[in-house]
Amino acid sequence: MAEPVKHARIRVCVDEEVVKIPLRNSTTAEDVCTQLAKKLCIGPVARHLFALKLLNGAKVWCSSSLKLSDISPSSEYEYRLRFKVPNLSRLRKVDIKAFDYYFHQARTDVMNNKIPDISYEKYKWELVGLGVADMYRVMLERDVDRDTVEADYKKYIPKEVIKHHLFFIKKPIHDSLGKIKREVRHDAWYVKGEYLKQFEDMAPNYPSEEFRALTDEAGILRTILLKVTPFNEEQPGVSYRYDNKKEWFHLCSIDNLCYISVRNDGTVEISRKNGIPSYLKFSSIPLMFSFVSLLDGYYRLMVKWTFNLCKDVATPSLLKLHALKCHGPVGGEFSYAKLEEKRSNTPGCFILRESETRYNTYYLDVCTNASAKPTTYRIDKVTDDEYLFHGDNKTYKSLGQLVSTYRSLQDEQAFIILKECLPPSEYGEFHQL
Repeated sequence: MAEPVKHARIRVCVDEEVVKIPLRNSTTAEDVCTQLAKKLCIGPVARHLFALKLLNGAKVWCSSSLKLSDISPSSEYEYRLRFKVPNLSRLRKVDIKAFDYYFHQARTDVMNNKIPDISYEKYKWELVGLGVADMYRVMLERDVDRDTVEADYKKYIPKEVIKHHLFFIKKPIHDSLGKIKREVRHDAWYVKGEYLKQFEDMAPNYPSEEFRALTDEAGILRTILLKVTPFNEEQPGVSYRYDNKKEWFHLCSIDNLCYISVRNDGTVEISRKNGIPSYLKFSSIPLMFSFVSLLDGYYRLMVKWTFNLCKDVATPSLLKLHALKCHGPVGGEFSYAKLEEKRSNTPGCFILRESETRYNTYYLDVCTNASAKPTTYRIDKVTDDEYLFHGDNKTYKSLGQLVSTYRSLQDEQAFIILKECLPPSEYGEFHQL
């Protein structure tokens, strides 16, 4: 009898849709994130900014290696951009769909009052301004008239503003929309960009995360609140404050981290380049791994793309790339420069890399006698055990088999010879973002 198929229910911010993803026993959170990225047309580069968050109010995020079959089948998740990028215009250039998703995520959080840095008391009229911009965006994007969006103004103005100013905001909204329509001629993408500029002025550290933990100071356990904000101007990285206190102290920046280890009792050991290790104890194992996976993800994006800080949250796709000596989605320009710099384009030297624009596609950049520059060949993953190499139009059971086949040939037997693979370097960075 066939085993019943389990599904993960994931909410996505675009159109507030709920997506069902079938689960095998081996399906990891990273597998699900990749499937969602494909569905939403988010590319191989930007997909690493996203993660799954459990929708149970406990602020628990799934590490990439977590098998979802191990979690209660009634659990629901939210697909979110978890890792902040320092430059939104760069994100828009690299992946317009990821930029769009970030806009909808930020908009949804504004509407539902889920951003601690944005208080109604401080930003009530700025929040009305964001709502007006959002209404204008809908007019442009969906080609609807002004009267239609004004009639549905509650869909665009945050709940807290409506609760306090229900009878006083209709006229400002009407006047502002009329002024925008008369004086401004922009497309929806411009409006989204301006919305996010205003939003980031109000919440410059978004998205950020906070965690409660215990720390031992001279034999005394103290409760602290940890905050992870890698691009904070004053205390970038990890900072903390004592329970019921206001002053924040800087623990370390992301690039100051060396490695992280975890214990079964929820304790995390953080080793840094400078200073003694820090020990933090969390109230649950899921919260501990949420914290560790956040630091690990930022470390890979900002410092060493090829290195996991903690072996217990090893990224499945990174392990596969390591086994193949394959680069991530670095792009041809990076690959060509590395072959020139490291091996002076010596014939037989090559780099295997993931496509930066297409899933299940790889490129083989190989130096030959026939050209002063490397020649690039495409490889498509057709099934789990079938890879089509466009260099000879033959299929191979794996990338490893393809490489070993051409390694074994003599110069006169093939159009390319693979001699030396240049693997990802220890300090390989995630250049595109």
